[in-house]
Amino acid sequence: MNRLRYQLLAIILPLVFAVDQLTKLWIVRHLQIGESFTVIPGLFDIVHITNRGAAFGFMSQLPDHLRIPFFHATSLLAVAAIGIYFIKSEESTFGPYVALALILGGATGNIFDRLVRGEVVDFLSFHWYDSWATVLHWNFKLEWPSFNVADMAISCSVAWLIARGFKK
Repeated sequence: MNRLRYQLLAIILPLVFAVDQLTKLWIVRHLQIGESFTVIPGLFDIVHITNRGAAFGFMSQLPDHLRIPFFHATSLLAVAAIGIYFIKSEESTFGPYVALALILGGATGNIFDRLVRGEVVDFLSFHWYDSWATVLHWNFKLEWPSFNVADMAISCSVAWLIARGFKK
């Protein structure tokens, strides 16, 4: 299992990082900030926005002299903690190692953005507009904050690990 876990890490982490960075690069080159196009009307758009904070823009309004060192330090600490857990874990199945490799791949993608761009590029925008609500003048709109491939890898893996923990 030891060798397999490192093989998984060696494949998954760079794969997630590469897909994340290539999709962000495509967005940066093809869409201006704030520009978008609809993929599935009323449900899914590709947008170009940036996030200077954490998930959902948390702490994005902090001054740069506080925000930048905070995110660099917490990101590096998180990656180190997950890396140590990855090394020291004695899991007997490969599932948790896949999840941890996905988390590390996503984390490195967003860390890279912060180091190179000073902010994270987000572009996946899911929402739901109820046409009946519009007809009835309810003005109902459900919109999830925009995210990227790295966020998806992290969120899905964390959700899976939490669900797995409850199952045990």
